[in-house]
Amino acid sequence: MKRPIKWLIFIGLIVFSCAWMGSPLINFGKFPVIKLPSETVFSIGPLTVTNTLITTVIADIALLTFAFVATRKIRRGSPDAEVPRGAQNIFELLIDMLYSLSKSVAGSKAMKVFPWMATIFLFVLFANWTELFPGIDSIGLIERAHEGTGYPKQEIVPGFLYTIDQGQGKEITIPATASQSTESSAGQPEAYQVLPFFRTPTSDINTTLALALITMFMVQVFGVRALGGHYFYKFVNIPELKRGGLGYMMFIVGFLELISEVARILSFTFRLLGNIFAGGVLLLVMAYIVPFFVPIPFLGLELFVGFIQALVFAMLALVFMNMAMQGHGDHEAEHH
Repeated sequence: MKRPIKWLIFIGLIVFSCAWMGSPLINFGKFPVIKLPSETVFSIGPLTVTNTLITTVIADIALLTFAFVATRKIRRGSPDAEVPRGAQNIFELLIDMLYSLSKSVAGSKAMKVFPWMATIFLFVLFANWTELFPGIDSIGLIERAHEGTGYPKQEIVPGFLYTIDQGQGKEITIPATASQSTESSAGQPEAYQVLPFFRTPTSDINTTLALALITMFMVQVFGVRALGGHYFYKFVNIPELKRGGLGYMMFIVGFLELISEVARILSFTFRLLGNIFAGGVLLLVMAYIVPFFVPIPFLGLELFVGFIQALVFAMLALVFMNMAMQGHGDHEAEHH
């Protein structure tokens, strides 16, 4: 395919994406649907499936597919393996960048933390970039709004308003000529809201908190593996009390370290959540103000922000894991 045709297709897809995100036929409203909590799309027994969970599964499938495509033709000793192309080239570039970063921070211990750091980076990257897909936060079901919330009725199909899903398979199509009193007496809702099927996983605090908890748990695991039981002296150092004044100070510092570990969980959680949620709101608002062309620079900005936030999260995880494996004064000598 010739290069100009590729560029035309690329620009056409971007314009389509912007128009799709801002189309009233998709959102059925005048303003973007902006909610902080994730919404339940359906339930399987006691398990509630949210829109962020659905998108997380899609991001996982996309990541695994990318890894499979990038590595399926690698053969040892093959001349072609020395000149990677396409997806393999991108994948090798990412892995080389992440390993070089791990090597510069952790040194000889790089291979211990590199798999975790690379996994975190790749998952967060793909999860962040789902906010650039058409239909995120816009395709969904119309449902009755809670009292005091929602959007007013509007005519979408000439002669009719919207179709309301009242649950249990019951739907109501409201004629545009229906009077306000008739609608109220029939129990039909005065406002509606959109329940999106898809939403960026890292704009949900459940996802970012889970990532933070897993990361900090593995920080403690690496610390115990490297230093044994002496690792916990970092938090509660009772033997230091025997040294008098300085020992009391070190004992207090241990509690500050414990508070610091909890603060890292909060920092991990809300840094990623705040940046990605704000980016999603920006894209929705810009797509509604001017659906064509104007949102394109913001799509590029969010592409960059998604990469940077994934790198920051993985980099901090790498640093904390490396710090946990370092000895603390005399206890390092005792352990070794």
